[in-house]
Amino acid sequence: MKKILLLFTFLLSVTTIQAQSENDNIDTVILTEADKMGKAFVAAEYAVFAKFTHPTIVTMMGGEEKMISEIARSFDLIKEDGVSFEDISYGVPSEIIQYEGQLQCTLPQMIEMKVDGGTVTANAVLIAVSMDNGVNWYFIDPTGNDIATMRKIIPTLSPLLKIPVSVEPTYSKDK
Repeated sequence: MKKILLLFTFLLSVTTIQAQSENDNIDTVILTEADKMGKAFVAAEYAVFAKFTHPTIVTMMGGEEKMISEIARSFDLIKEDGVSFEDISYGVPSEIIQYEGQLQCTLPQMIEMKVDGGTVTANAVLIAVSMDNGVNWYFIDPTGNDIATMRKIIPTLSPLLKIPVSVEPTYSKDK
C-alpha cells in the first residue's frame, strides 16, 4: 500500500511540474507576441501591429487596410501634438482560461510617452486570445469597458476574465 501511495504522490508531482512548465511556456509565447506587437507600435509599423489585433476588431474597423489607415491617421495627430511613443512593456499574464475552444487571459501593459517637458507612463490591461492553442495571440484593448461590455463586441470572450479598473497615467517632469 505504501508503494502505491508513494507512486501516486510521485505521479501527481510530475503532473503538477509538467502543468506549471506548460503554463510558463504559454506565458513566454504571450509575452514574446506582445513584445513584437509593442515594438511594431513604437516603430510605427502599423501593418505589423495590425496582425496582432483580434479579427473581430479588424472587421469592425472595416478591414485591415482601413484599420491601418485609421491607426496611422490617429498617431499622426498625436505626433502633431508633440507626443512620441518611447517604450511599451508587459507584465505577467493572468491565469489562462480555456473558453469556447480558445485560450484567454489578461496582460498588464505599460506605455511610456515623451511629451513636452516630461514623460507620461500609462498602465493598461490587454485581453490576450489564442485561437490555435497558444501558438499565436491576438490582443484587445478594453480600456474603459468591463467584460460584459466587451462580450457584446466579442461574444467568445470568457465572462471570467477580470479587467481591472483603469489607473490614471503618471507624469514625470524632465530633469
